[in-house]
Amino acid sequence: MSAEPSRSTPTAVLAVGGSAGSLTPLLALVRGLPPQFPAAVLVTVHLGDSQNSRLPEILSRRSRLPAAWARDGEPLRPARVYVAPPGFHLVAAADSVSLSRGPRVNRHRPSVDVLFASMASTIGPAGVAVVLSGALDDGAVGVALVAAAGGEVLVEDPDDAEFSGMPLAALHAVTAATTSRADDIARAVDQAVARALDRAAKPTPSPTTAEEADTMAHHLAIDYLAQTESRLTRMSCPECGGSLAQIDLDQISYFRCHIGHHYGPQTLAAAQADASEAKIWSAVAGLEEEAALQRYLYETVPHASPGTPHLQVAEQLAQRADQLRELAHAWTPLVPDPERDATVLRTTAP
Repeated sequence: MSAEPSRSTPTAVLAVGGSAGSLTPLLALVRGLPPQFPAAVLVTVHLGDSQNSRLPEILSRRSRLPAAWARDGEPLRPARVYVAPPGFHLVAAADSVSLSRGPRVNRHRPSVDVLFASMASTIGPAGVAVVLSGALDDGAVGVALVAAAGGEVLVEDPDDAEFSGMPLAALHAVTAATTSRADDIARAVDQAVARALDRAAKPTPSPTTAEEADTMAHHLAIDYLAQTESRLTRMSCPECGGSLAQIDLDQISYFRCHIGHHYGPQTLAAAQADASEAKIWSAVAGLEEEAALQRYLYETVPHASPGTPHLQVAEQLAQRADQLRELAHAWTPLVPDPERDATVLRTTAP
């Protein structure tokens, strides 16, 4: 690799996102990139908060480009791979990257949507977004913003992907996206980046707003209805309980609370199913605690409520708790969660 690309600021940025099943196509992609690749490569996969991932090491071993965990404020350089570290959103700026511990987006931190949305805001037409294998719909809103900003979207062929949820959601959000099989994805990316460099040389006004993309990674001001929000809903955020607003884009809608948690429609359904089960267990705990207090009043404070049958009330509450506990044990979500059931992304592979 020549020294010059490492010193210059890239005029194009390649952002890659994936989840379960994305390691194989990701390795195929980076393995096919030339050592003097003219764009910076930003990678976000769903690692959660695990500190055991060796993903940058694996990418460096299989690629002609150096890969490392991204560092907050690190300058962007072409022919380098910046990987979102566990527990942090990776945010793209015009000439650097930043890391954010902001609210989870689509139940993930790092989130693919955050990376793509930040690139749409700061890179615009010079950005290329790639969606690889994964369940549910993280990345779909992000690619819609990338396309609206004049960037290009590539998607792993859903028939080729181990998990087709994320590719299918991306194609629904950007119908003009290009699809590619894993064994040909590096060539498709190389061509897309060449087109991005041409667009960067002839910038055009972006039809999307920086505000819309920025809210993916930054705190929202508390307001009844923000300018970018379409309507309030009767639903609450599964993570914090705040009210959810709906945001309508051309091809896709998504939801967010004022704290900053964002959900694609499929991810919201899966998160609500988890929240419903948690509420049932919370109700079991509440009944058992109430029964315990009634027994305490019967045994220790008999004068607390004269004439109240504390022991009888305690037994009735305990019976209700047992019935609800049986229901909780037999609980089967009606909405499947392929992301939870998917094979965990293996980032310790040789």
